[in-house]
Amino acid sequence: MIILSKKRASDYERMLVNRLWENGFAVMRAPSSSGTSKMPRPDILAGCAKRDLMLVLEVKTCRQDVFYVQEPQIEGLLEFAERIGGKAFLGVKFVGKRTDFIFLPVPEGLIKSKGDSYRISFADIQKRGLDFSALIKLQEHKGQK
Repeated sequence: MIILSKKRASDYERMLVNRLWENGFAVMRAPSSSGTSKMPRPDILAGCAKRDLMLVLEVKTCRQDVFYVQEPQIEGLLEFAERIGGKAFLGVKFVGKRTDFIFLPVPEGLIKSKGDSYRISFADIQKRGLDFSALIKLQEHKGQK
């Protein structure tokens, strides 16, 4: 049963990779981001020279209305994004809600929880997040007035 849920999460990641590619991004998925490396790694790295945009994405799937992300994981995402000059986002797919991925800018879109974690709720992410279309157009008009 655990294998099925991991497979399903990776299927969503691959689907997102394909959508980014179809929209002009060079994309790389890092399936070993599950803790096998001591260096921080995002789940997906995507860049588009035309849009002058580099996205560093941590991808989560959730079946509940609320889940938590550990602070060290977010710190690693931010460190990677800073080193490569990209924008860090947490992409969340609430399975069973009939919604697409919603993307929260990190760290400003996150809500700190007790302890060393961030609380992500379906209601909050709908208010604070970006849909896929808004995400890929972030820098599209850079330098234009």
